[in-house]
Amino acid sequence: MNDATPIKKHSEEAKLITCYLPKGKAVEIVRALHEEKGINTANVTSGRGQGLVRSISYGKWAEIEVLTATVAADQAEDIFWYMFDKADLGEPGGGFIFQAPLLRSTPFELPEIQEES
Repeated sequence: MNDATPIKKHSEEAKLITCYLPKGKAVEIVRALHEEKGINTANVTSGRGQGLVRSISYGKWAEIEVLTATVAADQAEDIFWYMFDKADLGEPGGGFIFQAPLLRSTPFELPEIQEES
């Protein structure tokens, strides 16, 4: 018999927004998402790609950053265009962005922390 407390699964309709960006841009977008939009569900990874972004090159390969953000479905369009504008994705070599629905998502909130006086 397992005495472990079952994990409650919270599911809500959500979308995953993914951006491929030039190296060095993603962290500023994550910071802006947090400070201006209250989005705390963003991740940044890096890799190499060809022909998608202007960045540090290795021959035909370029260092890129991949930014993903999970957002509520009803916010997705607004956040998508916010990220598009903040990252200058309309510029040549600026990268690209897309969104896709998620089957399941767990809401994530940062706790309120009182400042010490």
